[in-house]
Amino acid sequence: MTTTTTRTRTTTLDSPVVQAAPVHRGRVLMLLFGIAVVITGAACGSGSADSTFSKVNPDETVRDLDDFSQAGFKKVRDYDVSELPAATGAYLIYFTPPNSEPMQYELRIYPDHAAAIERGVEYAAEVTGKEALLREVDVRWKEGTRDRRGGGAFRDSLTPLYGDYAVFGNVILLCEGRDSAQSLGRCAALLHAAGLGVEG
Repeated sequence: MTTTTTRTRTTTLDSPVVQAAPVHRGRVLMLLFGIAVVITGAACGSGSADSTFSKVNPDETVRDLDDFSQAGFKKVRDYDVSELPAATGAYLIYFTPPNSEPMQYELRIYPDHAAAIERGVEYAAEVTGKEALLREVDVRWKEGTRDRRGGGAFRDSLTPLYGDYAVFGNVILLCEGRDSAQSLGRCAALLHAAGLGVEG
């Protein structure tokens, strides 16, 4: 007659297997925390849009270029707006956001917020973002077309300079950036520097 003995393995609270789990979990949590800090720091330094910034702000105050003077921008060009529906002015400016080099902006002024939305937004959308139209033959308002693009002289090498636009009351801002988030962050920075109550 053969007798079989079965050994039962018991794990106590002092076992290394039980103790390893909390140590491993702690390391993972520290790693995730470190990654979150790096991402947050990168977002703050890159001019990304603040989570509270609204692309369209229905402010009813009627403003002109002088209302942005507190920001300390440099005006480079006045555009002819005779063929830009309802616009009363359009300007190419340079402004330096915090921790950045000078960035290019285009400000389009309208009689009021309603005119900016109803008449101006479609023209701003046409020349901003990944699908921006960058050649004079393609756009409806041809003034300043060359200022809104980067890249070379050939069609396939052209890139949009403005990643997005924002509407603040009666003003449409086209802001330099590689994508929407960066552009809107730079729009917010300009408005904040101008003292217009927007977090930069």
